Amino acid sequence: MLPWAAERYKALAPGANPDAAPRQALNPSWGGCLPESPTESMRRRAFELRQFPDVVLLLFDHDHGVRRIFMDGRGHPDHPAPTWMGHSIGKYEGEVLVVDTIGISDKAWIDFQGHPHTDALRVTERFRRLDQKSLEVQTTFDDPKTDQKPWTKTVIHHLRAPDRQVWDQTECEELLQLGTHYSAESKK
Repeated sequence: MLPWAAERYKALAPGANPDAAPRQALNPSWGGCLPESPTESMRRRAFELRQFPDVVLLLFDHDHGVRRIFMDGRGHPDHPAPTWMGHSIGKYEGEVLVVDTIGISDKAWIDFQGHPHTDALRVTERFRRLDQKSLEVQTTFDDPKTDQKPWTKTVIHHLRAPDRQVWDQTECEELLQLGTHYSAESKK
């Protein structure tokens, strides 16, 4: 990491500041109502992968999350507005789905450890079926404003039976129980 990024990352380390909240409590999407980055969603959430000729959809169990990977040959916009999921385009190289993502908001954590990133971040994922029950996702993070060189991590997802449904989970549902919802009774 470059010096500024190493300092920021070190400040999140357990024990770095005894008065600070634990590292995960600083993650804007952890236990809160904000979305996750595409890589954090892949790590933490159950998902369905649906393929169509022009788009691949990743449907997450968390707050009805959807990630779109455009497969129609388009490029990235010149200056994408930063979003939690970023802008993803993909193509197949043989049996491997290669996804290129830019425009991930710097508020979104890209991994469990809280590695910082900037608007220059480019994420390349390589989705590969190992067998009928395993999906390998190799992810390379390339942010020249944050890291001296790109870094890669690989995760193996164990697939559920094809007849299992991904159920939606809503993190902020407890707000309804606090009386913040609008009911027919309140109109009287």
